[in-house]
Amino acid sequence: MYSNIVTTLLVIGMIIWIVLRQLRPKPVKKLFFIVLPLIALYEVYQTFPRQQVPVTQWIECILVVVAALIAGTIQAWHSKVYIQNHIVYVQGTTITLITWASFILIRIALGFAFGEFTTGYHRIQWILWVGIAVIFATRSLILYAKFPEIKHVFAPSKVNG
Repeated sequence: MYSNIVTTLLVIGMIIWIVLRQLRPKPVKKLFFIVLPLIALYEVYQTFPRQQVPVTQWIECILVVVAALIAGTIQAWHSKVYIQNHIVYVQGTTITLITWASFILIRIALGFAFGEFTTGYHRIQWILWVGIAVIFATRSLILYAKFPEIKHVFAPSKVNG
């Protein structure tokens, strides 16, 4: 029991840190674009139920994925990308912060609507991680496609001979 509470608090703290960090400009790095979705997918794997998943959880998951796709898209379109001192930066805005808060509220509302919180959070935690993975992946893919500056960061550097 204590371990679950500590883990949950650590996860919540990490999510808050990542969300608030998006409001500060940060250099675009391959690692950030790839690692965050992968960490969330790993958490999906770790928290996915080992027994048969009820149909209601699959429906809830689909609704969370739809909300996450919308949230990731909004975040990508409202993130600032600019170059300063030959470094490409990405920065979230107030809208990206509101999008995170809205997604979390939608996730909680869906959990209550499907009565999943009464069965124990550990049984539905994987759905939240699916949503987070989709948000990060959607945001990364759209930013990559939308901004040529970001594509240059991912391009292999040419060695001058």
